[in-house]
Amino acid sequence: MRERLLGLCDAMAAHLRGLRDSKRRVSETVHETRKLGKALRGGMTLVGMPKASVRAVATVARMLAGQRDAVSRLKTWQRLNWDEGSQGQAPAVLAIGAMLEKLAHSAGRRPPAEAVGWAEARLGEARSLLERHSEAALQAALPHGLRRLRKCVHKRMQRLGLKRRDAPAFHEVRKGLKAWLGAQALLGEAPDDACVKLAELLGDENDLSALETWLNARGFSKGMAPGVWSRVSARHHQLRVSILEESLSVH
Repeated sequence: MRERLLGLCDAMAAHLRGLRDSKRRVSETVHETRKLGKALRGGMTLVGMPKASVRAVATVARMLAGQRDAVSRLKTWQRLNWDEGSQGQAPAVLAIGAMLEKLAHSAGRRPPAEAVGWAEARLGEARSLLERHSEAALQAALPHGLRRLRKCVHKRMQRLGLKRRDAPAFHEVRKGLKAWLGAQALLGEAPDDACVKLAELLGDENDLSALETWLNARGFSKGMAPGVWSRVSARHHQLRVSILEESLSVH
């Protein structure tokens, strides 16, 4: 376990260095860096690493979040299939699409070298804390960590069944489920198909919630762009129904 986590640290550091390389695609490098960061945070939490080390890794993801979010918003918007039917030519639809494309294009710019250096230092702090723990100590913490993760997932899913079905509730289930799937991957266990499908649906729901937040913040509210919100809301309702149905298959 110790070597796996240290390997994640090193892989993440290599991707951060890649952000300085003019030959590497920024969006893909950012995406892979954040994926590694999620796996690393999940593993550290699983074995009971100090919160300071987990926070150090989380700060790197937050620094890169803006760039990744811009790309995700555009993809989420495109999945709503605005090119089908006449609504795709509505002024609000054209304006929103153009803005999202512009922001996604800007996300392809490299972060300043100073920001990358800061992120590398934070990751180095997390690695130093991890190196102080022996393999035996990490293995001893595993059973408790697994029980805690499993309990967390089921508790959050039960809350959805109690009609606490706002965006934060779905997001909390998504975080817990991703942590559980990450733990299974670290342990070399095959993930449950129902959990994987549910995690994908929750990811789509989270992306749609983020798009709605962006639309409101940019002035494209329900009152100003009712046609847009009609399609977005219908898709969001459909997703949440699918999530609640799929959650019944997870044990």
